[in-house]
Amino acid sequence: MNSKSFGLGILDAIVKIVVVIIAIMLISKYAKVGYEFGYNIFNQTPVTTAGEGKTVRLTIDSSVTVTELAKQLEEVGLISDWKLFYIQEYLSNYHGKITSGTYELSSTMTADEMLEILASGYTEEEEILVNSETEVTTDSTDAASETSEEVSETGETTEGNN
Repeated sequence: MNSKSFGLGILDAIVKIVVVIIAIMLISKYAKVGYEFGYNIFNQTPVTTAGEGKTVRLTIDSSVTVTELAKQLEEVGLISDWKLFYIQEYLSNYHGKITSGTYELSSTMTADEMLEILASGYTEEEEILVNSETEVTTDSTDAASETSEEVSETGETTEGNN
């Protein structure tokens, strides 16, 4: 009887130690994930570097939610995580200010730069007019090699070259 209770006591201790180790591992893992997510909210980096990006023409309807927009941006490769973009929009100065229209966004832009454009109210046609009046030059990247996609609020894309 003594040896039986001694064996059960050791087994009980081993189970408790294993549970504590698993809890420590889970806490460590999710603390790291939470830290990286929080870090990425404020340390915005574009999906691609300058000169390697793609330009996407995006049409936003007034009924599109930020969640739908974020999922669409992730789908076409402009952002890496739609949840991160959603939180960045919520915490930004542009929260609730995204206007409907057609915009050209690039994968070389940060989330804040995209939100600034989407909240500015300038559609693609108005931007072209402003650029032609002020003679702003475009990037020195080879425009023929950049990919352009047309995206509507329904999520359909059509590819073409600039």
